[in-house]
Amino acid sequence: MFEKFKNENTKVDSTINNGFVFLHINYSKENKNLEVLQSFSYPQRFGFPVFLVLDANGTRLHTQNSAYLEEGEGYSEQKIIDFLNHWNPSALDPVLYTK
Repeated sequence: MFEKFKNENTKVDSTINNGFVFLHINYSKENKNLEVLQSFSYPQRFGFPVFLVLDANGTRLHTQNSAYLEEGEGYSEQKIIDFLNHWNPSALDPVLYTK
């Protein structure tokens, strides 16, 4: 559902493309990807879908329950963009937080 939302929403798609690598990891009865989920500290505890923010080395920085990014029967454009802007590499630049 999110991938469809992203592909149909140019603002969200642009925000993702300007600071992230988007990767969809499937979880199903046939393919639970348990080793991958374990390596990211069990994000399934928040339910699916769940968003993971990783740094350039693949280290998990944040796990986000997608329910907080939803509105009505789908996703909120503004909530998604705000979330992405708070976790993009520029926002995490330590230079921004020095005196």
